[in-house]
Amino acid sequence: MRIPLSLLAAAAIAVSPCASAQMAVMDTSMGRVTCHLFADGKPATTAMFVGLAKGTIAWDGSVGKPFYDDTVLRGSSGAISGGLRTGVTVKALGDTPLEDPSDRNFDAPGLLAMIGEKGKMTPRFTILDHANAESDSPNRSIFGLCDAASTKVVEDISHRLTSADNHPSAEVKLLRVSIVDDASTAPPPLSLPPLPQVVEAKLQGPEPTGRMAVFHTSMGNLTCRLFEKESPIAVQTFVGLVEGTKDWTNPKTHAVEHGVRFYDGMIFDRVLPDFVIQTGDITNDPSGATDIGFRFKNEDTPGLTYDRPGRLAFGNNGKDTNNSELFFSEHLMHRLDSGFTIIGQCDEASVKRIEAIARVPRDEHNRPLTPVIIRSVTIHK
Repeated sequence: MRIPLSLLAAAAIAVSPCASAQMAVMDTSMGRVTCHLFADGKPATTAMFVGLAKGTIAWDGSVGKPFYDDTVLRGSSGAISGGLRTGVTVKALGDTPLEDPSDRNFDAPGLLAMIGEKGKMTPRFTILDHANAESDSPNRSIFGLCDAASTKVVEDISHRLTSADNHPSAEVKLLRVSIVDDASTAPPPLSLPPLPQVVEAKLQGPEPTGRMAVFHTSMGNLTCRLFEKESPIAVQTFVGLVEGTKDWTNPKTHAVEHGVRFYDGMIFDRVLPDFVIQTGDITNDPSGATDIGFRFKNEDTPGLTYDRPGRLAFGNNGKDTNNSELFFSEHLMHRLDSGFTIIGQCDEASVKRIEAIARVPRDEHNRPLTPVIIRSVTIHK
């Protein structure tokens, strides 16, 4: 499923051999983020970012007006993005191509990258708080690295935004960007008022009335009641795979498996804090592309949405391509509505375990360094 992530000195050397000391000091409504820019390694990207930050590049018909100041930040699992101004075109960019994005992968926390569109520059940027190969893209060009303290601020911002489905009770803003040659010349941090408490979303829609599925994992049980009435095809497929009553084709041997309990012994092959934990692909390829001999259509029940944490759902490689891949959601996430069939709701204790599993140490492919194993799955009345 792809739902369309003290090391500073060493990482900076690995990223770019440039000697430039130019820095971007970003004051947000949740704290300061300081990033070293690779002005020698990515001169055009850095010059564009600096020009927009200082207001020396015209936008909105004016010069001298900083582009990034007082703009809204957005969050995703392990990253934040900025430079979003609806309806604004920076004509100075024209069709400027992104500088070679293939010279560096997202293999370190704190990397700062420009987000392109069809290989062309845009004013948008992203900062990661964790190495994440899923962010590697011909439309992202890395041009800076933020320090460890800043990476923690990025993590906090990402958590606040994603836990509220990017609709927090108060927007998180990029208040000011200062370009300096040395940290000692940075302006004092802005005085920030306390953020309001997060407002809990109102729950709507049906409650599950079906049987209970218990995933016995190496980190504790995940207990979820099934939406048998609302998602009958998906639940029947899931239960059949759990109990070994549904045949499936082994993609490794191409043999039809009969009477084999599908999920027992599987690992969680993709864990993303503030997003999902994922399992159910026998090849451990979390893209959803694996063929196990069948596909089934999405089921979409009015009112049954990702309006709460702990949804159990089928992942896919596009609508109506479901087979065996499952994920557990950590927060409300309405951006997934209608795209992924919900088959269960996990209890509060299970949601805490989902959060814990999502935060185990992981590699740049978001696979746990120590496997989290589903020992067995049982279905109860």
